This record gives sequence, C-alpha cells and structure tokens, in this order.
Amino acid sequence: ISLDPSQNSLDSEGLPLVYDAALIESYWKKERGALNQRWSYFVGKAVPFLTRLVTLFISEGEIAERHVPGLSRQARMDLQDLGATFIKLGQMMSVRPDVLPQETLDELTILQDSVEPFDTEIAVKQIEEELGGPLGQFFTSISEEPVAAASLAQVYLATLNDGKDTRVAVKVQRPNVLSDVSKDLYVLRRAAEVFQGLVERFAPQQKTNYVALLNEWAIGFYTELDFSNEAKNQERLRSAMIEKGIRGITVPKVYEEMCTRRVLVSEWMDGVKLSECTPEEIKDVTKISQEAFLTQLFETGFFHADPHPGNILKLNSPTEEGHTVALLDCGLMASIDREDQDHMISAVIHLANKDYASLVDDFIRLKILPADCDRPAIIPLMDKALSPYVKGGGAKKYEEELKKMYGMEEASMSSQVGGFQAMTQDALTVLNDIPFSIPPYFAILGRAIVTLEGIALIGDENYGIIMESYPFIARKLLAEDRPEVQQALQEVLFSVTDGDSSNGLKLNRLLALLNNASGSVGTKDGAAFVDLDAVPEDGLSLGDGFKLLLSEDAESLRRLLEDEVENIADVLFRQITRKGMTEAVVAFTPPRPPTLPFLGDILSPPKVQLDEIPFPFLLPAGDGDAISPSVSLMTVNEFTDLIAPKLNRDEEIYAISIADAAEEFVGRDAANFLRGDGIISAQTAKIVLAAATTGLLGNTDLLGTPTARNALKSLSDILQRLDQNDGVGSNSVEETLAEATSKLSSDEKERLDGIVTELTGRILRRVRTRISSA
Repeated sequence: ISLDPSQNSLDSEGLPLVYDAALIESYWKKERGALNQRWSYFVGKAVPFLTRLVTLFISEGEIAERHVPGLSRQARMDLQDLGATFIKLGQMMSVRPDVLPQETLDELTILQDSVEPFDTEIAVKQIEEELGGPLGQFFTSISEEPVAAASLAQVYLATLNDGKDTRVAVKVQRPNVLSDVSKDLYVLRRAAEVFQGLVERFAPQQKTNYVALLNEWAIGFYTELDFSNEAKNQERLRSAMIEKGIRGITVPKVYEEMCTRRVLVSEWMDGVKLSECTPEEIKDVTKISQEAFLTQLFETGFFHADPHPGNILKLNSPTEEGHTVALLDCGLMASIDREDQDHMISAVIHLANKDYASLVDDFIRLKILPADCDRPAIIPLMDKALSPYVKGGGAKKYEEELKKMYGMEEASMSSQVGGFQAMTQDALTVLNDIPFSIPPYFAILGRAIVTLEGIALIGDENYGIIMESYPFIARKLLAEDRPEVQQALQEVLFSVTDGDSSNGLKLNRLLALLNNASGSVGTKDGAAFVDLDAVPEDGLSLGDGFKLLLSEDAESLRRLLEDEVENIADVLFRQITRKGMTEAVVAFTPPRPPTLPFLGDILSPPKVQLDEIPFPFLLPAGDGDAISPSVSLMTVNEFTDLIAPKLNRDEEIYAISIADAAEEFVGRDAANFLRGDGIISAQTAKIVLAAATTGLLGNTDLLGTPTARNALKSLSDILQRLDQNDGVGSNSVEETLAEATSKLSSDEKERLDGIVTELTGRILRRVRTRISSA
C-alpha cells in the first residue's frame, strides 16, 4: 500500500496518523466507554434488520420481491448511520449485480457519492484552518453545497484566486473521521483475532492469516484519511499513465501546494459518474478502464485499489489529449513487485487455457499453496472451483455452472440432494486437506478486482475478467524481454501438446498469439477457455500480422524466435531444395526417342540420366581460407545431399506442421511453396544451381552483411531471368507477400530488411559449413 511513513506522529487526541495496530489498541483500551457505546450502536442497527430478515424467511419460506425495496432502503440507511467503515462495505457491494438484486444495488449506489453531507460552514472553517488563511485568499468562489459526498469526505466546486478563475475540485474530510475509523478497525481486528483462534483450533491445516488480511485492508483504509499522501499518489499515477501512453483515460492533476492531510485541491473535470451511466455506456467505458487497470497492475506496478463507479467519470467532452474517462480518488493505491507480477501473468495464462497442473506451480510461487501440497488432490478441485469462474458472468453464472457440474437439476429433488452432498464433500476436502492460504496483499488486490469486475458485469452480464484480460497478457508476452516473461512466452509457443510431441516452435501457436494480442481469441470448451492452438477465422490479416510482428511491441518475441526462425528456414530450405532438385532433374532430362516396332531399342541411343552426369561446381576450399573457390565434380544428387541433407523424421513432421499452419493463415500457394510442391521448386533448383556454378557458395566472406545482401540480389536477379512460363503459381505468392508488406512503416520495413539479411547470412553460413566439412 502506498503511504507516507514520515507522517508517523499522533493527532491532537493521541491517535496515530499512520496505521499502527498497537498504538490504536493502546488508545482504545483506555476508552472502554466509547467502545461499549459503539458496540451498542452497531447491535442496535444490526439486530432489528437481521431479525426482520429471519422472520420473513421463516414465515414465507423466502424473501419475496415485494420486500426487497424496503429492506434495501433500510440496509443503506443503517450502513450510512454506522459511518465510514460500513459505507465502504456498502460501496464494494454496490457493484455486484451478480450477487444482489437491482433494487439493492440502486440503494447502495447512493453510498458512492451521495451520502448525507455535513454542514458547509464546517467545511469552510476546516479549509481555512488547513490552508492557513481566509477562504478568499485561495478561492474566488466555492459552491454553496457539496457536489458529491462520500464516506470520508465531500467535494466542492471552486475557482482559484489565480487571475484565471481556474475551476478546481476541493475535497474536504469529514469531522472526527479518524476517531471513528480507528475505533471500528480496532473492533474488527479483535474480531479477526477471535476468528483466527477458531480456525487454528478447528482447521489447523488452513494457513491463511486472517488478522494479517484484516491488517492489510485496515492499513489501506486508514491511509485514505491522509489527503497529502493521496495528492502524491495522484500525481504519481497521472505521470505513470502519461509515460505508458494509456489512451482514453486520465487522472486530474493536483495543486500540491494547496493539499494537506484533510484538504485536497485538484483539476475540475466535467462529466458523469459511472454510477449514473446506462449499462451501454458502462460497457463502452469498461474496455478503457480495464486496459488502464491492467497496465497499472502488470506494467507500472502501482494500481488504483478503489475503482468503484463513483471514482470513474465519463467526461462530457474529450480532453485535449482525447481522453474520455477520468479516474478519481487516489487515496487507496498499492504497489506490486516485479516478481509477483510475473507469477500473476503466468497464472492468468494457465488459468485462461485450463492448465491447472501448471497453475499449481504459480500458486506455490504466489504463496497460496505450500511447495509440498498434494497435486493429484488439488488439480481436480481447481477444475471444479475455477472453471465456472473463468467462464464469466459473476456469482449467478458461477452458481449455475456449479449446479450443472454436480448434476443438480431444478426439477429433481434427489439430484439436488446428491449434488449438494458432493459439493459439501469437496468443500470439506478443501478445508480439511488443502493447506491453502490467502496472502495479505490479496486483501487490496482482490478488492480492486472484485470492484472492477462488478462494474463490467453491469455493462455485460457475461463478462469474465480472465478471458477479457488475456489479449493484454498476450501483448505483454510479445513486448517484455525479461527472463521470466520470456519463459512464459516460450512455454506458450514451444510446449508439447496432445498429438504433437515435437519440441520446435508451434507455428499455429505463434499465429494464435499474434491474434490474441490484437484482441481476437480462439476458444475451446464451449468458448470458456483460450485455445492456444486456434487461429480465429476472423482474426488478423497477413498484413496486420506482419505489422504486429515487426512493431516495437513485439521485440521480445523477435528475440526469442531468432534461433528458431533460422532452424525453420534451414528445414524449409532443405525440403524445398531437395524437392526442387528432383523436379529439375526430371524437367531437364531429354526425352527418350520412341522405340521402333520389332527393332526395339537397337537404333535408340541409351537414355541420358541427368542425375548421373557429374557437373563442375565452384565450392569453398576445404581449409576455408582459400581466396578463390575450388572446382568440384559431382552429380546433382551428390551436390543436393551436400548442401541440403535429407530431413529426419522429426524435421519432416515439423516441416509439415509449418506448411499446414501457413496454409491456414496465408493460403494454399504459400503452403505449397513451403512444401516444395509445384513449379516454384524447380525454379528454386535453378537458383541453387546457378548460385553454385557462379561461385556464390565459394565466397569466403559469406558471413558478412554485404555478402548476404549480394546473395539476395543475385538470387532475385536469377529469378527474374527465369522463363516466365516456368512461373505458374508464383505470382500469387509474390502478390500476397507484396500486399502484406505494403502496410509496413519505414521503420518496420527496415526491421524486415535487417531480419531477412541476417537470416540469409545464417543460412549461407550453414551451407558453407556443410560444404567445407565434407
């Protein structure tokens, strides 16, 4: 949690300004009367409400819809009367349409920014005390009533006394809020200690430290009371979002010289709170907000932990930078270190593609599971617990999926009973046999995720945060070059799959990943999970795929693929060359004259077999140091075996998979080229033979970039001189590639040129090495 430890002092009443459980306990132990009074007040609110719920359920067997509006209104009023701590709880629940009925959500939404305000005179007095002067010294005007009132503060619209009447938002803290919050947190901590004791006695295998969880949440909540810390957070978040180039969403700038512990002055922004937007508008904003949150979580490592609808503003008109959404209230911000970021990225990948065996390892690294956990027992339970969640739709859909999983049919009492017994048994297994624990930082991170997911569910009832975040994760894999992310990328692209035990690059996975990064995700298991091997039919075009692969955002991917692309090119070169040579021998061998009746072959000359005739080839000298190439006599087949050795079984399978994937993504002509089929292969043979007879392969400076470029130019010239009639089928491939590269920017074309040049040099190096070592 982002806080300022330098403010570790006490207020006028003796309460710590930064959360300190021991100091708070010491203070409230001396105030037994106040604690008893607070407890009595809570009981006076909670018991009548709970009694009414139980009475209705006993008398009617359920809570009928006609009672929901009244109960919801009473719950909201009770939470408001109980103060800031309970208002925060109501705010969290106000964005869960999958848990609560709409009437309840409407009431709880009021707690986001329409809580009963305190008197403006008190607010003005507090502003003057905090800023150290009369109101007119700082502002030329201020609204008579607050424009928003929430759990900890209320906000006024004012104009600065800066000669420009700049409009600003002035946030003023509620009176006595530090005392009220510290009191509630002390009581909650005591309750957590009691609960922890019960867990340790009756479920000792459970390792979650509930006191530490409560402590983490308490630190965050307490930190929100320091507006000077919030101002620093807000500027830090604003700068980070600008630096990362996040589009569509902005953070208002703050006037730090006018910010204190209890007053915050920031840029005014005209707009509508998300709590007042339609589901369609919320759906539009979700994508922008999600991208911003994922960038904060997985890139900057500094994220907004309280993104409820009252803190997200849909602007009336775009800013000068084009932003349409504003993120407000940075009182609760948290940081996540690089190591945990990497583990969470890995977990999302494995969760999204239903790889629960690998997810166990992620949970161990995240300290959710111990290293010696029982994997065979955990994996099926993970499937049952997590698969319904990944499918999306929140709690309601989760319940539906669980019932399906356990065979609980609505019309069958026996299936309901049997399913409930099986579910209970699994739950007991988890509680008794699985020693999981919830790390303390999940208290803050979980709150943020639950809140954001709840907002998204308002706009789309089928929203699933894991699947929706996967394109961002895919882009992250393409761009990051750190070893941990490279390992995750390598796992996605190279891991062994059912029916494919080869260790090489899975080209279909590469194509799928590029599509995933662009937002097009192939799915499996009823569209619930990511299919790493599926290339979506409506995905990237070849041109868009080239552009993404050659962009700055794919640097990590290109670096990982350097050696593998060389291996692919070598396999394809050998396959194309060998097939081409075979076709060339057939094409160039003179036809045999027809035999004469009764005389047979007596008058016909013997058939000339081209593959048996030795030709002079200019090849590198054996010592590799000769200035000029040596002449070698060998047949075409011998030469072919020398420069393009036969593929072994694994290489043949690999080449087939590459061609099949190319056919799916690029087209049949390109796939046929890669397979070495058709006239193009004969052309390839002509190119290779011409290269050998002109001394290209004997060039002793074959490893340098200029020579590689000359080789490419020579091969291009040779191709252009070939008979046009031999080029049937080649135009389609050339046109496809020309169209694909036409979308590239100058920088991307330069990268492509460098890659092709480097790759050509590497292949020529391999050929030369084979010849020299023969």
